[in-house]
Amino acid sequence: MENKTGLDGEVAVVTGGASGLGRGIALELGARGARVVVSDIDDEGGEQTVAAITEAGGAAAYAHADVRSGEELRQVVRAAQSQFGPVTTAVVSIMAGNGGGRIWEHDLDDVRAMFDVFVFGTFSAVHTFGPALIDTARSGRAARLLLVGSEHSLGVPPHVFAASAYTTAKYATLGITDTARRDFEGTGVSVTLLAPSWVRTEKVVELVRSSPELARAIEPHAQNTRDVARAAVDGLLRGDYITATNPVMRSFVIEHARDVMTAVQMLPVAAEAGHAHDGTGDASRCPVVDQF
Repeated sequence: MENKTGLDGEVAVVTGGASGLGRGIALELGARGARVVVSDIDDEGGEQTVAAITEAGGAAAYAHADVRSGEELRQVVRAAQSQFGPVTTAVVSIMAGNGGGRIWEHDLDDVRAMFDVFVFGTFSAVHTFGPALIDTARSGRAARLLLVGSEHSLGVPPHVFAASAYTTAKYATLGITDTARRDFEGTGVSVTLLAPSWVRTEKVVELVRSSPELARAIEPHAQNTRDVARAAVDGLLRGDYITATNPVMRSFVIEHARDVMTAVQMLPVAAEAGHAHDGTGDASRCPVVDQF
């Protein structure tokens, strides 16, 4: 297998690696020389991903895990450590339906189930993988965390049909990314959010084939899974804060950021020099931290 960049000796765990973008990222990591432990609840699909990596000359193993279960995720870490060594990279990729519809059109039980997987599952994975990554960083090796979000993590895409539950869940991934970056500050662990638009995964291809209307909405903007996976790993290695992959999101994300900045800039400047979020991550510099 061709090693495109220096990932020889790296050990990666990838949740949601049985299909879609999770599989694509697992394949890309394997192609670059990492030894990969694929996890999912789809055992057959996970084993197929492992087979694809090994048939291409890489090293991979499968470990069943539901991202909502800390114990199952700990078993993934133990499997990686016993078979390949300390975990250097953790990729949290989760898919649980598209949550299409406006807020009042959703079935609340469906929304609860989606949030349980997307939001709690992502938090659970960071909670479990974090200590292993910190241990790796303390040993002097690079340690990286990639959270797979979406353009929905950066705002409400105007070019996409209403998917309010999905947008809300993916927006939470940005919050988890930001808190993880703060919490990992000084540990040596980098945290990156991947924010793609439509990706030609198996499920998206099925959507396109099922409806001319969906095809018109999706196909002009969709990117190939391999290209997005390559961008994801490149961003991970650079230590990006956010790796955005599709120019279609540029305008609405910038407009959203400007709206937020405009609202905040209307506030009076106070204690600017001692602000906690000046890039140092030093909460002791916050002028109000002692109030809590």
